[in-house]
Amino acid sequence: MPNVTASDLEGLIVFRLGGDLLALPVEVVAEVVPYAWLARPPQMPAAVEGVLDLGGRAITVLRLDRLLGREGGEPGLEASILIMRGAGFGLLVDHVERVRSVSGAVVLPVAPERSFNGCLAGEVMIDGGAVHLLHWPRLLLEEERRRLADFQAQADARLAAPGTP
Repeated sequence: MPNVTASDLEGLIVFRLGGDLLALPVEVVAEVVPYAWLARPPQMPAAVEGVLDLGGRAITVLRLDRLLGREGGEPGLEASILIMRGAGFGLLVDHVERVRSVSGAVVLPVAPERSFNGCLAGEVMIDGGAVHLLHWPRLLLEEERRRLADFQAQADARLAAPGTP
């Protein structure tokens, strides 16, 4: 997603994390669900908030603040989980502001070295301000992906086990 332009995007899901506005392309998010009760099995990776049972599917919910190296507090009443398309993961954010069209938006490029692992795809100028556009595949390192895939497999097995509520 480097050198992304507004014409490359279908739209944006704009959300708050701490005091910042960030966005993800709508095409990478399958759905937005309110923060709910999460199972917290032992030995979870540090970035994992818990596991959400979403219609019989185990969704590992990641703390976006921790992935970005920020200290966050406890999720509030407005917190939401962005379920990432085809990933088996969700991202916990403080508040989803809106789903927005990109018509009239300008995307400014950001050098990959300005963000951890190149996870910042650009800055979108909308409504008189800058919104940081995240590049979802770059939020996790390869080793983190492997560990989370193992954790996800364990969560799926636990949810499918007989006698699981």
